[in-house]
Order: sequence, then structure tokens, then C-alpha cells
Amino acid sequence: MRRSLGRYELTHELGRGGMGVVWAAYDRDHGREVAIKLLAPRSRSAELTTLERRFLREARLTSRLDHPGIPAVHDHGSHEGELYLVMDLVPGRALDAVLESDGPLAVEHAADVARRAADVLAYAHGQSVVHRDLKPSNLMITPGCEIKVLDFGVAAALEPQPGETRFTAANATPGTVVYMAPEQAVGKTVPASDLYSLGCVLYELLTGTPPFTDGSPFMLYHRHANEPVPPLAERRSGVPTGLQMLVAGLLEKKPEDRPASAAEVAALLAAWAPARTTAAATALAHPRLTEIAALRQSGHPARALEEYGELMAAPGLGRADFLTARAGAALCVGALGRTREALDELKSVLAEQRSLLGPGDPAVLDTRYEIAVLLVRTGERHAAAELVRRLADDEDRVLPEGDTRHGRSRMLLGRLRRMA
Repeated sequence: MRRSLGRYELTHELGRGGMGVVWAAYDRDHGREVAIKLLAPRSRSAELTTLERRFLREARLTSRLDHPGIPAVHDHGSHEGELYLVMDLVPGRALDAVLESDGPLAVEHAADVARRAADVLAYAHGQSVVHRDLKPSNLMITPGCEIKVLDFGVAAALEPQPGETRFTAANATPGTVVYMAPEQAVGKTVPASDLYSLGCVLYELLTGTPPFTDGSPFMLYHRHANEPVPPLAERRSGVPTGLQMLVAGLLEKKPEDRPASAAEVAALLAAWAPARTTAAATALAHPRLTEIAALRQSGHPARALEEYGELMAAPGLGRADFLTARAGAALCVGALGRTREALDELKSVLAEQRSLLGPGDPAVLDTRYEIAVLLVRTGERHAAAELVRRLADDEDRVLPEGDTRHGRSRMLLGRLRRMA
């Protein structure tokens, strides 16, 4: 049995599947425990070089993902004909094991797991990365009850082009048929494909089984594409009607008929998920944040941008404060005329804030408001109006009457109406 891969000491096997084998390992150079996914081709051929190039390109893309719900990718490469990814070793239990031992989850727990997975997808989609293989075995619940989404980019890296050798088993399609969107089965994958898979996962969390389970892979493709989804209420009573409707929307056959984005799904799921209280949400903000924000608002965005950069580079800054600093830096960038760049950065910050703090945190509302303002600046008034309409209701619900931010979104919505 092989015990090493370069500087990595393989200690014990964690699991295996159609795409490869996962090992726990020790990184001698950095003195840390890691997980290594080995992806061995079925046969060596002239196409292997092409596959290696695409795999390494995909690995480089996913290694840039920086989100608390995604295990970090530390290294990747090829060693003696095997491709490998080196990732964080995530403790905990995969959701498929939880379902097998404990059965369906309570409604609040299922909604919370799906909401946090949707937050991760929103971030990844904002970075132009689609998961392609979301399923319970790729969702890990840590001892601290956090959700980690595993295997980003692996399915994309292994999907063959015409005439290429597969890394997966012969005639297999990357992804898992039981959770696969209809369009994905015929070679078209879009962000909404992940939402369909999330719908299958949420259906299983609530009922104990996915919508479709019986039949050959071809028959399952056919059922996903053509058969109505068995009504959730027939498999479990007591699920709120609104949550049943959301699951049905996620499982629409056509991508355009599903919810508009993962961020929208996360916001909708918050209605049934328990309120989250975290240390990040209750900790006092770093005092420099208020000082730099005042500098920015007084008309010195370039200087404020430099100071935000210095604060983010300083050791010991909490993650919530780091995200607040990123948002402030983005506003500086917008004030300096780089509106589109600022907008993209704020959308990325928003996905991470929602995951860390919950959708109702005032910092999340602030970022949503600033995104709306930037959308107005770019001329996207319709998109801004839709965002502000939803935000105004959330602000009325969350912010106290005495808060200076209370009513700001309704004022902005009034201005947009007058502009129209």
C-alpha cells in the first residue's frame, strides 16, 4: 500500500467514489493534517495531456475560492500519472451518513442546512464557479454545526470533451444522476443546475429520500426531465406550504423557471431556519472601522482605501470586521469612479456576510443598500428597484425605529419612482 505522495504522508483512507479516492494525510512541510483527493485516469492515452491541463486549470480556479463554507485547496498537481488535490481536512459527518443513521431532519434544521449551502453557492456563482455535483455526501456538518460544501470544481475538471478519455468510470457522467438537473444530463450546466440539485437535497432532508431513486441512469435522466416531482406533502406531513412551494420551484424542469439566484434561495429559506447567534454577530466592531468610514464619507476615498488595506493586512482582525473593511474599500473604489468593480466586490462580500452573520444582520442590510445605490449609478434602475423593494420590508422588520438607517430604502425607492 502506498504511504506517501511527495511531501504528503498518507495515513488512512477516508472514502472513495467514481471520481477517485480521498485520503487523510500529513503535510510534512507545513506540519498540518490535510485531505488528498487522488484522481486516477482509467487508461493512459494521447488525450491525457489535455485532461491534465483542464484539471489543473480548474484546480487553480477553485483554489481561489475563499469562503468559510468551502474547504481551502492548498495544492494540486500530477504525481506518477495521478492527479491530486490537497484540501483542508474537515472533521464531522457527511449528510448522507446523518440521513442514514438519524432519518429526515426537523424542518428548521433542514431549512438551515439548505440556507447555508445556498449561501456558499451564491458566493461560488459570483466567482463564476458552478459546483455540478451537489449531494448529501458533499455536504459536511462539522462538530461546531457549520456546513462545508466539498468538491467544488471536481466535476467540471473531469467532464470530458468529445473524443477524450474519462477519469470517471466508463460511460459515467460527472455528477450524480439522482441529484442532476435535466439540462446537466445533456451537457448543459448553468448556475441554476446547482439550484435543482439543492432542491433534490432539501427534498431528501425533509422526506428521507430524493424525488427520484428507481431505475437505470438513463431512466433517471428521463424522470428528472419529464416526470412530475412526487408532491412533498405525500411523503411528509407538516412541512410549511411556503417551504413546499420553494422546493417545487427549485425542482422546475427548465432553469429559467427556478429561483433567480442562490442568494434569493438563501433569503427565502431564512423564513424557516432558526435565527443564528454567533460570536461574530455579537462582538464589538474594530474602532478603526468607524474612523476610516468617517474619512471616506468626508470626501477622501483614496486615503480611506489605503487605510482599509492596512487594516485588512493587520493580524487579528475578526472575519466580520474584515468583511466590513472589504465593503468599505469597495465603496472607496466606487467613489473613485470604478463602479462596476465596486459592485462586483460588494456582491462577493454580501454572500460571505450572509453565511457568517445571517440574512437579517444590519451589516448585511447595509451591503444590500450600497449595492442598490451602485446599481442606480450604473443605470440599472429596474434591478435596483427590485432589490430596494425587498430590502425596505427587511429593514422595517429588523431595524428599530430609532436607527438612523430606518426608512432609507423607502426613500431611495421613492426617488427611483420619480426618476422613472
